[in-house]
Amino acid sequence: MDRMVQTALSSITGLKDLKFDLANNLANANVPGFRRDLPNEGSAGFLSSLNQATARIFPLETGDRIFSSETGQLENTGVETDVALLNGAYLFIQPPDGEVALSRRGDFGVDTENRLVDGVGNLVLSDGLQPIVLPQFSAIKFSDNGEVLVRQPGALPGDFTSVGFLGSVSPAPNSVTKSLDGKIRNLDGSTPDADQSGLFAQGVLEGSNVNAIEEMVLNMDMQRQFEINVKLIKQAEEIDKSGTKLMSLPT
Repeated sequence: MDRMVQTALSSITGLKDLKFDLANNLANANVPGFRRDLPNEGSAGFLSSLNQATARIFPLETGDRIFSSETGQLENTGVETDVALLNGAYLFIQPPDGEVALSRRGDFGVDTENRLVDGVGNLVLSDGLQPIVLPQFSAIKFSDNGEVLVRQPGALPGDFTSVGFLGSVSPAPNSVTKSLDGKIRNLDGSTPDADQSGLFAQGVLEGSNVNAIEEMVLNMDMQRQFEINVKLIKQAEEIDKSGTKLMSLPT
């Protein structure tokens, strides 16, 4: 009986982690460039007592946090500060309170210090992993290789000045993960070197690769699994009570 209850409790604990991933995915479904979280691998462990395995089982998680690298839907916005990556490369960003990380978010803007930032204020870094500082400009262009060009006030139409290149890299498959702050980095917490492999498109914005309908279906399925495990625990309790009554009958 103890085995039945422990198995059900282990399953419920695993569902808690899945629920966290589903909730995070749904919360970021409208965030440009967001990468959908996937459940990491797991197994089960048994508590040993006097070198013998007991019925007590615990869920174990293995491996690093993984995510889907599938490209999100591309939307033609026509906004000159919107930029999308057309291949599997990533941008380099500098969060206000963290280490350098990778990102696919391309809703750019300019902060109060004339630095190029994304939609949440992360600094967008150059190929030298330095902030891109923009002079006063009346128009801005991003070439397909990531070069940033601006037309300064008073310049002739079509007269653009280069101010640097967007840093980009195409990491090897399964070489990056999401850190505790939700940012993408190498497995050891560092960032790969820039290789300038990004292919850019201006006036286009990549959405998240979260399918809200799919996440909702998974959420309902998870709720059914939770209810089944709760019923299993209640059934174990009823069987245990019935057994206790039988044992208490006079002989």
